[in-house]
Amino acid sequence: MKVAGFTFIRNAVQNDYSIVEAITSILPICDEFIVAHGNSTDTTLDLIKSIDSPKIKIIETVWDDSVREGGRTFALETNKAFKAISPDVDWAFYIQGDECV
Repeated sequence: MKVAGFTFIRNAVQNDYSIVEAITSILPICDEFIVAHGNSTDTTLDLIKSIDSPKIKIIETVWDDSVREGGRTFALETNKAFKAISPDVDWAFYIQGDECV
């Protein structure tokens, strides 16, 4: 059985999100972990890369700020990360950048 973790994040450093803790809290049970990194204006990308795990795949995304109301941007970014999961994955574990298991 293959398990993938996935999340999206933008400006984690600026907003003090615990993205490293979120990712590393489920990384041990994942065969791969997809991070949809939005167009951050801080050092979020470097922070994610500092985890230095071959399981982590970072995809670059551009947020559509015109659809922020009602959380639509979050839904779109979640879907981008989900679609990047390998097709042979049996289970997908979604965690947001401010959550830990």
